[in-house]
Amino acid sequence: MLKKATYLFALIVMTASISIAQWKYEGPWPNDLRKGGTHGIEVTPDGKIWQASYYKSNFIKAKGDTIKNGSPIFVFHPDGSKVDTIGIVNTNGVLDTLGKGGGTSGCRGLGQDGDGNIYFISTGKIIKIDYKTYQGLARNTTVGTDVGSSPAGPAVSTDGTVFVGPVVGNGSANARIVMYDKNLTLLGTAVTGPPAIARTMKVSKDGNTIYWTPFTGTHGIFVYKRPDEFGTFTLADSLLKGMSVESAAWNPATGLFWVSNDKRGTEKKYTHLTWYGVNVTTKQLVDSFTLASPIVPAAADELPRGICFSKDGKTAYVGLFGTAFARLFKFTKTGSGIEKLDEIPTGYDLSQNYPNPFNPTTNIKFSIPEQGFVSLKVYNTLGQEVATLVNEVKSSGSYQVDFNASNLSSGIYIYKLNTGKVSLSKKMLLVK
Repeated sequence: MLKKATYLFALIVMTASISIAQWKYEGPWPNDLRKGGTHGIEVTPDGKIWQASYYKSNFIKAKGDTIKNGSPIFVFHPDGSKVDTIGIVNTNGVLDTLGKGGGTSGCRGLGQDGDGNIYFISTGKIIKIDYKTYQGLARNTTVGTDVGSSPAGPAVSTDGTVFVGPVVGNGSANARIVMYDKNLTLLGTAVTGPPAIARTMKVSKDGNTIYWTPFTGTHGIFVYKRPDEFGTFTLADSLLKGMSVESAAWNPATGLFWVSNDKRGTEKKYTHLTWYGVNVTTKQLVDSFTLASPIVPAAADELPRGICFSKDGKTAYVGLFGTAFARLFKFTKTGSGIEKLDEIPTGYDLSQNYPNPFNPTTNIKFSIPEQGFVSLKVYNTLGQEVATLVNEVKSSGSYQVDFNASNLSSGIYIYKLNTGKVSLSKKMLLVK
């Protein structure tokens, strides 16, 4: 009886209506008034969004005090209202103006540990900040010497170990990815001579895998592993060869590793200003969203330089480096997408989308006569993937998928259905 009940439950789950989410572009966030140089985005456990810029400026605190030549952290509520500007941090009586000193650059990146504490890194300094009180918890002023060049954005493992690498690695023996403890005391070198030039890096939760993400050289992601916390890191693998990566983040809800691509990449199947969600175990791209280009015609440095997710994984904040662009853009995961229809399939089929032409939403119907893995993706005319609509095992049946192209520009797009047995494709026209 129990086996029958279990089978019935599984059958109900397999045949019930199914939904898959898509990413919806919400526009510049919280507005397009603050521009230039995004170089760090974090969402703290209380849901607030922290953002800092590479470029320095004069800014005014709430009390009317003017802070000169620094790179403050701006803190916002999820609704876009401003919470505070953090310009000066007090660490046990030592005052630091964020981003001050160190040449022309201000913030080099933000990081966050498992307790929500924020790490602000500049050319010669790391400051650990309590996200609740804005007080400094620790500071380090030797990071530039430790890594051998200007530092890239930091990464933090669950146990609080902080990893920092050099912007310029290029295989040099003087360039190092180093590790610090919770108090920002140097623990040692993890990797000597990482390749190429990078702006950021990430680590696995246990700190035993490093994902080095350069945007020059052969591009892609270099994966270093060690057997345990006492072992030695060695180059173990590489992912997404040819992708130009300048920003990366883990989605806390799905566990996907998200990385950006821009037009400097050597593998042209990856789209400019697209962020891809990667399953690092299977090495598969399973999700993506695209910021339409050009945002500002002829503007310089249209390059991704930040990404972070809300704790439920349903909101993404991304940033660009150029001074002509809003510092943040927002995407949200919609709740609907795929509906299983009350139809019996007679074979594999991919229908013409309706309506067509469309703006900005349309429906795509497909049928599969047997259970199996199904991929339904959208590509531009260059063959670059711009959206993933389905990427999972589906039971036999007919399905209707909602496609929202609000973040894409007008033009012809190709949608392609792939299973283990067939590959079908059709064209559709987006007119805005």
